[in-house]
Amino acid sequence: MAIEKAMFRGRFKTCLCQWLPPIAYMALIFYISSQSLRGLPLPKNTDKIIHFIEFGILGILWFRALKTSGAASGKIAIAAFAVTFLYGVSDEIHQYFVPGRDASVYDAIADGLGGWAGVWIYGRTSKQYAVRSRQ
Repeated sequence: MAIEKAMFRGRFKTCLCQWLPPIAYMALIFYISSQSLRGLPLPKNTDKIIHFIEFGILGILWFRALKTSGAASGKIAIAAFAVTFLYGVSDEIHQYFVPGRDASVYDAIADGLGGWAGVWIYGRTSKQYAVRSRQ
């Protein structure tokens, strides 16, 4: 009984530490996307860089969370990218209905590229860390 409780606490802590960050970050993206940008001066195409970085971070968070599933890294990378990119597309659809915001295919592309870059960077660095820690 005590072992089962400890195992549950360990799994709960893992879920909380790994899965909460991407979900909370998605909620933050949704909140920010709900705000009007009227009166906010941004240089031209700066928003593409913001989208790239924003969804790169989300890609990293999803890869990190999905690693707990124990699946192969390739499958995890594809799943993390898919979740990130689909959320980026849904974010653009959401922005279409927000006054003072607009939806853009180019923003969705920046979201996808950023997500893929984040997944790739995290995948590469976590592999290098795993190799170094085994030596």
